[in-house]
Amino acid sequence: MDKALGFYEDYNRLEKELHDTFPNNVEFKNVLAISYEKLGNTHAALGNLDKALGFYEDETKLFEELHDDFPNNVQIKNGLAISYEKLGSTHAALGNLDKALGFYEDYNRLEKELHDTFPNNVEFKNVLAISCQYLGITHAALGNLDKALGFYEDYNRLEKELHDAFPNNVGFKNGLAISCQYLGITHAALGNLDKALGFYEDYNRLEKELHDAFPNNVGFKNGLAISCQYLGITHAALGNLDKALGFYEDYNRLEKELHDAFPNNVGFKNSLAVSYIQLGAFSRDKQQDKAKAKAYFQQAEALYMELVRDAPGYVAFQRNLKWVKGALAGV
Repeated sequence: MDKALGFYEDYNRLEKELHDTFPNNVEFKNVLAISYEKLGNTHAALGNLDKALGFYEDETKLFEELHDDFPNNVQIKNGLAISYEKLGSTHAALGNLDKALGFYEDYNRLEKELHDTFPNNVEFKNVLAISCQYLGITHAALGNLDKALGFYEDYNRLEKELHDAFPNNVGFKNGLAISCQYLGITHAALGNLDKALGFYEDYNRLEKELHDAFPNNVGFKNGLAISCQYLGITHAALGNLDKALGFYEDYNRLEKELHDAFPNNVGFKNSLAVSYIQLGAFSRDKQQDKAKAKAYFQQAEALYMELVRDAPGYVAFQRNLKWVKGALAGV
């Protein structure tokens, strides 16, 4: 990444010289904008978000000038839309959710214009779907659940159209699965558990199809595991205890396979620990089986002790370890 950064800096310097020498040359201005995007992407990947933000702002300024001069140029409009997405994602990562929302709205508006103008362009439809996803996530984070739900419904509708048109496209199937997940989460947060269950079932079905087709794909196995977790939580809340237990056990089994295959992966270790916590709480609260609950909590405790040891600065692991120790003291 450091070497890449050096080359992108040279790329940017040379393009800036060309643009300064020929300020009316559209191609030089366009490529200079792209060089700022490359620098922003690299700084973002290195964790230098403030620097990344500055380069994305430079990119956006150039694309806005180009779009003002050539409002009907599709490539320039799409470039401007992407620059707004970069600004939105960076502000979101920095915790500036209101600013992120504004840029995501601009991103969505431009992508909608592109899709309306070229309704058969698959890429524009897919990117419009993604812009709806970002708006849904940001509204949910801001507590605007009804607005989030509307954008997630748009996201789901577009991904369903793409999946129906291209049923063998793995990316579209995965996008549809994720949209079902977000709809499930939002309906659950709104208290619509039956609706949430339906979307979680769709999410689980699609992730199972993806996992069956690509059994060695780690992301699909993890997605299937998470879908089982949500189904377990929802069935438990609805009082379907046998179904809930089955999904919690599936979640635990899949996360154990992932952890065994990648023992140094912090995310998989944490998810496995969470699966033990949920099985322990279920055994304690729903089955009144303290012995079984204790065994599950002890397994979670052992994993969180490792996580706290290896990542002492991660507050969530310390908090979860404290919770597990408290749970063990009560069984």
